[in-house]
Amino acid sequence: MKDKILTIGNKLIILSTFLFAISIPTSIALDGVSAGIGLLGLMIVLLVKDFKNLPSMKPIILLLIPEILSSLVSFPKEILKTDFNHKLTPYFVVYKTLKQDRSSLEKLIFVLSISSFILSLSVIFQAFTWQDVKHIDIHSLSFHLTPMRANGLLDNPLTTAGVIFLLFFLFLGYFLQNKNYYYLFISCSLIVALILTESRSYWLGSFFSFLLLSILLFKRYWKFLITFWGIVVISATVLFQIPNLKDRLYSITNTRTNWSNVDRLMLWKSHIKAFIYDYSPLEKLIGAGYKASDYAWKRFPESYKEVVKTESSKNLKIHFHGGLTHNIYLKFLTKYGILGLIGYLSFWLLIFKENLRILRTNPQLLPIISFLISCYFGFLVAGFFENNFTDSEIKYTVMFILGLNFFIVNHKVSLLDK
Repeated sequence: MKDKILTIGNKLIILSTFLFAISIPTSIALDGVSAGIGLLGLMIVLLVKDFKNLPSMKPIILLLIPEILSSLVSFPKEILKTDFNHKLTPYFVVYKTLKQDRSSLEKLIFVLSISSFILSLSVIFQAFTWQDVKHIDIHSLSFHLTPMRANGLLDNPLTTAGVIFLLFFLFLGYFLQNKNYYYLFISCSLIVALILTESRSYWLGSFFSFLLLSILLFKRYWKFLITFWGIVVISATVLFQIPNLKDRLYSITNTRTNWSNVDRLMLWKSHIKAFIYDYSPLEKLIGAGYKASDYAWKRFPESYKEVVKTESSKNLKIHFHGGLTHNIYLKFLTKYGILGLIGYLSFWLLIFKENLRILRTNPQLLPIISFLISCYFGFLVAGFFENNFTDSEIKYTVMFILGLNFFIVNHKVSLLDK
């Protein structure tokens, strides 16, 4: 009887893993279904006391303990709105699926590549037809030479860009590890889609990822890097001749007339002022929870005046954006305090540490591990301008990739090993 129950649990975990591979690039609703099935499978295997084939809890503990402590002390009713929720599920189900059947990795990556390509096509289609891919009007369908900012199958360009950014580095690393040109094709479609989202934080993240990647791969893959940088420079030069993409690129450093940038400066300043002057010692340690935006709002008029150099606008709330920090580090600091920020940074430091250890001891994994390290680095750079880690679609993607990553790290296997 126990074996039958365990088999059911494991099958649900496998089903969840492959559903995530389909849904992460294509469907927010199906992500929730995948998580529900995965959680049910995990509960079943844990109830029958099967604790084998699970990933390390250490990175998750480093991330969650400060947040849970903060929630229990200051806002216990909101504990499930921390990172202690179903969005962690891919990390566990992906790792357990691969641990039970290493040969399923190739199938999993292939399924993910198909759904990723569909996401890329949806972004490209929307950019050049100016139509929402979820509500296509065939009768008015036309194509335009000037692309619009697109989000494809997901909710908005920023989250779409985050998902695409993470998948791009996964597939490009997979290509270099295994020399399978199909995944190079998938990577190319993803980078075009990433540009068409017009998400400047991920353009910057990509640039810094490429720089780090060049350092990590230079000794063994310098020929690849020369070709890679040549393609990047030529492609970027061509694409950024398109006026709106060119303007978007130049706007990155515009902190005077680009209101997206100006609003970020005002938000950062108001949150920092509130943290320094308005938080109690306890709130500085464990955060203000959902009061953080209220504190920031009190400081927003003076921050507006300091940044814009004029008196506060009558429509001040338009610039406040609900108090979102648009900076993941400020979000953890203000919501979960100094301990929360330390927990978030420790989570990533452990991930970098484990991957760098494998680079030193297992040079055969250099391509895929280098791409993953560079991906995480660029993601952290993008986090200075977005609350990226806590967006649902992006969080699912991060946890899915971490499940793959820790399986490779812990078992020191080439992605072609069966």
